[in-house]
Amino acid sequence: MGMTNESYRKTDSWAYWTVPAGLSKDASAKETQTAFHDSYQPGFPATIDKDDLTAKLSQVKYIFVGLNPGNAGPEQELFGNFHGQIRSADYRLAAAAYGTGAWGAFMTDLSGEIQSDSKQIKVTEANVQDLINHLDELGIPETAVLIAMGTKTFKGLDGKLPASHPLEQMYHYSNANSGHWDAETEHNKIQKIVEKHG
Repeated sequence: MGMTNESYRKTDSWAYWTVPAGLSKDASAKETQTAFHDSYQPGFPATIDKDDLTAKLSQVKYIFVGLNPGNAGPEQELFGNFHGQIRSADYRLAAAAYGTGAWGAFMTDLSGEIQSDSKQIKVTEANVQDLINHLDELGIPETAVLIAMGTKTFKGLDGKLPASHPLEQMYHYSNANSGHWDAETEHNKIQKIVEKHG
């Protein structure tokens, strides 16, 4: 299938961010999160060749699935979603994924509706079917593990996916979740998902 950038949606991206210079491999998850915060640059990393990513679609093992873009919306560039301004706290997800097999995972949202108040988003069967169809159109394997970010996303997908698509869950990294988010816990959660599904 001849993929072009037109096949991607504004909600699509990849789990790559600019890695902080001098970040130690021995850094704790909390230290890693602080380093990603302190050096965070909005936008998809210029060092990643976007054209090369299309070839990786058929090998995707993990997909981070958010609920929808916040009011700030995705950065206005290809793969700008999940790479917004620092207030979006995308650096938290970057730090949690860094050093795991989910670094470089495909990413997308369940709904394209722009809204920062997740209570205003209603997840429908049509959203789920649309997501499944989109992943299929991109050529992503049916065996890719969906990692739902947040309870609402998880509940929206749970029991509605083909059996071939495993579903896992983690907290959403938003600042609205500051009481629940713990860098160490979420990093370990991703690591365990990767170990479980290889």
